[in-house]
Amino acid sequence: MSKQKWLWGIIVLLLVVSSTGIMMRWNAEQSNDSYEIVIPYDEIQTVDKNSDLTMDEILSSLKEAGLTTVSLEPLTLKEMEKQNLITVYKENDLAAQLLFTPYKDAVDVTKSGSYIRVPENTDYQKLIKDSVEPEEVQIGEEAFYFLPTSNHNFDLKTPIGYDQPAIDMISKHGLGYVFKVANADNELANNKLVNQLLALKDGSSGRLLGQGDEAIGFGQKKGNQLVEKLSDAGYYFYTIESNPLKGESKIAQITDYNMIRLHSININRQTKLKLNESIDRTTRAVKERNIRSIFYHIKTTGNAKENMEQTIDYLNGVHDAMPDHFQPGEPKLFDKVAVPAWVKAAVLLAGILFTFSVSELIKWMPLRIAAAGFMTVLAIAYFILKSTLFLQAFALIIAVLAPTYAVIKSAQGSTKMSKILVQYLKAVAISLIGIVIVIGLLNGNAFMTGFATFKGVKLVYLIPIMGVLLFTLIEMNRLADQNIKKSLSNTVTLLNKELKYWHVLLLIVVAGIGLFYISRTGNSGSVSDLELAFRQWLENTLYVRPRTKEFLIGFPFFVLALYVMGINRKWGSILLVPGVIGFLSIVNTFTHLHIPVAVSVLRTLYSVSLGFVIGLVFILIFKFGYRWVSKAIARWS
Repeated sequence: MSKQKWLWGIIVLLLVVSSTGIMMRWNAEQSNDSYEIVIPYDEIQTVDKNSDLTMDEILSSLKEAGLTTVSLEPLTLKEMEKQNLITVYKENDLAAQLLFTPYKDAVDVTKSGSYIRVPENTDYQKLIKDSVEPEEVQIGEEAFYFLPTSNHNFDLKTPIGYDQPAIDMISKHGLGYVFKVANADNELANNKLVNQLLALKDGSSGRLLGQGDEAIGFGQKKGNQLVEKLSDAGYYFYTIESNPLKGESKIAQITDYNMIRLHSININRQTKLKLNESIDRTTRAVKERNIRSIFYHIKTTGNAKENMEQTIDYLNGVHDAMPDHFQPGEPKLFDKVAVPAWVKAAVLLAGILFTFSVSELIKWMPLRIAAAGFMTVLAIAYFILKSTLFLQAFALIIAVLAPTYAVIKSAQGSTKMSKILVQYLKAVAISLIGIVIVIGLLNGNAFMTGFATFKGVKLVYLIPIMGVLLFTLIEMNRLADQNIKKSLSNTVTLLNKELKYWHVLLLIVVAGIGLFYISRTGNSGSVSDLELAFRQWLENTLYVRPRTKEFLIGFPFFVLALYVMGINRKWGSILLVPGVIGFLSIVNTFTHLHIPVAVSVLRTLYSVSLGFVIGLVFILIFKFGYRWVSKAIARWS
């Protein structure tokens, strides 16, 4: 057995031994099987106010349809006035109303502030007194709370606490509730809000969702202490997908990444979002992105009763479409994924050896040793400095090298299907080794919840293509083992060669693939309605859809490239350029670390299988086209 095979054997052995880390993540993801749908209480109130339905009827209908949770915003005096829970007067306005009464001098207009008529409900009285600590004023038979303008800690828009009657109403219908928390302008207001949350804590109300642009305590000296108090009391926080709050990453660190991922569906903003699209988006978020909370907004324009019916259709549709192994209920935190240091060390060693093996393409030992040495430095720096940045850099290099090496190393052309299959599986295996190294390193709750990420996705899309393109140019120009002068001579000779029709056809196909690939890379690419329908059909049929650029472009063209190289190695190597797309794409699939490993494995299995079958179809088409073009050229000549 050659030294290179022994090296690969050691790499595989190290990855097998260190697989406990990946299995911990797998188990944590598979056991997290509860999801919730949250609707804000103020939007439910809108239906109550604008229809003949009572709050009891609305909550009962929503619960029956599958609603699990209601969110509650902290009240402000302004919001309480809007809901007719209190009446607020400015000092001049109240004085004007009392001008022709026996109490015309009861209001001191020289003291600027707001007079709040004492509400009848004792819960609201307690809320205002405990939070704002107003002066109590009696004017005739009416009692008022006075909030002076000089009180800089509270004004009419400062969050003061939560609506206890609303909490009682929600609990009465067996629904859970989430407290939305805003970051007040001052520490006193935040402290009082936290104290009320601690008093309200029970087994069903331990969840907090940030409101506005800042997480609670952000920018304040004792902000971390507030978070620690809430966490110690049993509260945990949500993180909104693609909409992080300022200071939220600090909360994640303090709470050891005990966070729930939430996805928001707001049909008031996304007016073109149809009901079935909302349902599909919800099920996809839960099963494919480790999201366990969906925040759904009731439509607030138009007929309130019809909006309610649409919401019920959405809830029923979600629970019907959701895979059976997910159950509606209170979302769970991920089990702790604490990867031992020796596991990380084994994966890093595998990565160092992988880099040395891959660098055989260079065929210059000093450079190979330097490459492995650089990776060793990154590994040592990680253990000394405890910085994830070194792991991310290490993983990026592996993610770039794996697909590049997989394609180049397996580029052994043949017209025999058995040999093509062997080389295809070889390329897949090399890519998978790189993938296992990447996800073995970037493992843990920080990555699963999306606070730590893989860095350099664009480079994974670009560098392997450039590497394979360079390999293709070397093949085309016969640069291997030749000096620069001869290389230039070969290039001139190539440009002077007679161009054949099938050369042009091949170049047009490759250029078309390249343009299509560039237009579809990232989130901004356009997708036709027909393709959207095809994607959804694939997802409904296969549970998770394989990526189009893998099973329809990358893998089939790699299979075709191997076949064409068996006929003409130079021109077949051109097809390796679109062929590498499949391999870099599966690496990229696994670098989306918030996606469950099981989903990525299934998606890749589909892509690899379908890609090979479609590649065989490409070969048949090529054979037919090649014969037709050859006969046509013979006829024309």
